[in-house]
Amino acid sequence: MLNEIRTKKLIHQRVGALQHAIKNSRVYLPSAISKFVFLCGANKSSKEISERRKALIEFSKAHLPHTHFFLAEKMFATLQEEGHKGNILDVEHLISDFSDYILIILESPSAFTELGAFSHDTLRKKLVVINNLEFKNEESFINLGPIKAIEETSGQDRIIYYKMNSDGVSNLDAIGDTFNQIYDLFKDPIKSPGKAVDLESLNPSKNFDKQSAMFLHDLIYLSGPILHKELIELLKLIFGKEKYNRVTHLLAILSSFESIERNGEGLYRSKLNETYYDFRFDISKYISTFRNYTLKDYPERLYAY
Repeated sequence: MLNEIRTKKLIHQRVGALQHAIKNSRVYLPSAISKFVFLCGANKSSKEISERRKALIEFSKAHLPHTHFFLAEKMFATLQEEGHKGNILDVEHLISDFSDYILIILESPSAFTELGAFSHDTLRKKLVVINNLEFKNEESFINLGPIKAIEETSGQDRIIYYKMNSDGVSNLDAIGDTFNQIYDLFKDPIKSPGKAVDLESLNPSKNFDKQSAMFLHDLIYLSGPILHKELIELLKLIFGKEKYNRVTHLLAILSSFESIERNGEGLYRSKLNETYYDFRFDISKYISTFRNYTLKDYPERLYAY
């Protein structure tokens, strides 16, 4: 497909029409935008997150359709599949900047370290903390420092207490006691003005944010299944020959909360049944052009999942 994207006149026409539609205010933000929540806490093993984090993710999938929880570990694993050679601390820094909220379960020494790292002025307003009820009234550094600072910045509802079991990382405890408060915090989507987007706001070479991530998903939805290098070629057609280094990280974020998926052959496809953006023109011609080339030259892609 890489050669087709580079050389086929019809693909260039379809991509040009997409670019033209964006420039002419025919692509709109949705009226409601999901919240992206970075979920921090302990790991049960090197390959398995804590039972508490598992329970929160399952609760969000069932009851919080406008909230996406995602994990640094899963994002980092996806990056490694793409050959990324960085470290997880850099990944956590990127995620914290990208996220709408950072939810930390204080269930391990590493989680306390993350609380300290994320409680500075620039990120404090994003923090939500789940802590052990046993320590609620202690005059500790955690209570008098980071937790007090969060309460002063965002209110007491950002600190959630319940009675934690000592083995709650490995065995499910009463984390469900927090679900009502978690629901109240995250149930509503972010209200959007529903305005038309401009082309540069979607450009992942310029922006590492929610709008560029959502557009990347929609491009995969319209064009996929598609390889990373093919996606880069499409971005070059739309935005020009820029450096798209952060696309790998945006793909990892989208993969981590299961908006897209990547198979063993490196093909990305959408796992959603719709686009994030409101495309106020007929996108069927764009989709059919890519499906026709895929069916003709790469039929195995259609059965790769």
